[in-house]
Amino acid sequence: MRSPQIFLLFLSFLLPPLSPPSQHGQDTSQSKRNPHTDPRPDLAAGKSLFEDHCALCHAVDGSGGRGPNLHRPKLTHASDDQELRTIIEDGISPGMPEGWYLSPEDLVNVAGYVRSLGTIPPEKLPGDPVRGQLVYARKSCAACHILAGEGNGFGPDLTEIGIRRGSAQLREALLHPASALPENFLLIEATTSSGQTIRGIRINEDTFTIQLRDISGHTYSLRKSELKELTKLRDQSPMPSYQSVIPTPELEDLVAYLAAQRGQS
Repeated sequence: MRSPQIFLLFLSFLLPPLSPPSQHGQDTSQSKRNPHTDPRPDLAAGKSLFEDHCALCHAVDGSGGRGPNLHRPKLTHASDDQELRTIIEDGISPGMPEGWYLSPEDLVNVAGYVRSLGTIPPEKLPGDPVRGQLVYARKSCAACHILAGEGNGFGPDLTEIGIRRGSAQLREALLHPASALPENFLLIEATTSSGQTIRGIRINEDTFTIQLRDISGHTYSLRKSELKELTKLRDQSPMPSYQSVIPTPELEDLVAYLAAQRGQS
């Protein structure tokens, strides 16, 4: 008959080792925060993730670029933290990509950091928005842009431009328009079979046709097979640079006026 000592030695090789208790007598597996039940963000970790994955569109400080300005307490597509985490994870087609690579804890941290950006005090601009409105009217900006329902829709709508862009991006767009083109904006030059040249922005395009709108607001639908030439003027803007057109004080006034355009309150 086998001895009890040999039998117990045999069992010790089969059974997994017991985890040692923590110093406080609690299971250490419970010390790691569960983001589902304890959604307290680590803002430092969220900032690092934001700078790695979000700053390309929203700028390192969150002031906006291709993506909207995040320095505001109320976000258009996210009324609460859960909606914000869902947007970060699922994206917004076509401009904002999915954050499929982020863990639940990462989502909590990034969302928390984005919320913290909304507590940053509004930027103090050197210009005067009241004078800027006069500059906007004097330079006939409404000939190409709609603002609060007024103007021509050849260029981007400016009704909420202060939400979508920070002052640095607005200033850059006025000085160097081609360097700050909106996503999917494309200037087209088409020559018809009769020799007519049409220059406008692309509204829509498929394999066989292309639709354009010119500066006068006229819309064209053209069959590509009937065109003599179709040129996509990438990285070109129909908007002139204001670098040498208006003095710096007036430029700053115009920036302040555009930064104040945040749609309906």
